Amino acid sequence: MAFFVQPQGIATVLVPAGGSIAVFCQGQATVSRVSTSPNYPDQSVLLGTVNNGQVVFGSFTNATTVTVEASGGVQTFYEVGTSPAVSQNRLSWQVQPTPGTLNASGTLSWALISSGIVTSTTAAAVTGTLPTGAVMDASSSFAVGDSVDFTVINTGATNAFTVAQAASGHTVVGNMTVALSSSGRFRTTKTAAATFVTYRLS
Repeated sequence: MAFFVQPQGIATVLVPAGGSIAVFCQGQATVSRVSTSPNYPDQSVLLGTVNNGQVVFGSFTNATTVTVEASGGVQTFYEVGTSPAVSQNRLSWQVQPTPGTLNASGTLSWALISSGIVTSTTAAAVTGTLPTGAVMDASSSFAVGDSVDFTVINTGATNAFTVAQAASGHTVVGNMTVALSSSGRFRTTKTAAATFVTYRLS
């Protein structure tokens, strides 16, 4: 789940090796890498700026300390993970990235979930298997109790789309089948370390 930086504030974030950081704002933010060398003061190296949108920085080969400065007078949001994307579900407005697509049975990945909308033509019956709890932890920065909502839109006129629980650490509650030519609303919640539940809302 996304964290935020207050206007004119600065957050220092440790991005693990192999990870990236997504930064979003509706103003301007600057993102820098903290460079350390023995016997020298730490230095700040500008990675880039974010203007009225979302930018992903990384991935980083080694664990890297990054600073995010909300320099544009508005809140700035960030998310860390292997495929991070800032979700604005708790706000009255939100950014809608390009919807995800799953037209054949496979993994209903964090990248698809975090897009907010997943479409499927279901030419044949499709099963979207949720990521394991461990994979969810590695690819996102959820705290216990954080959740994200997403919608599956079944555009096919013949077959169903089914959201299936993972092999471990990610269970489901409710009717997880989205009938042909309909949509379903879901909420994924972190309940403990490497443990998630996805609920059918409607």
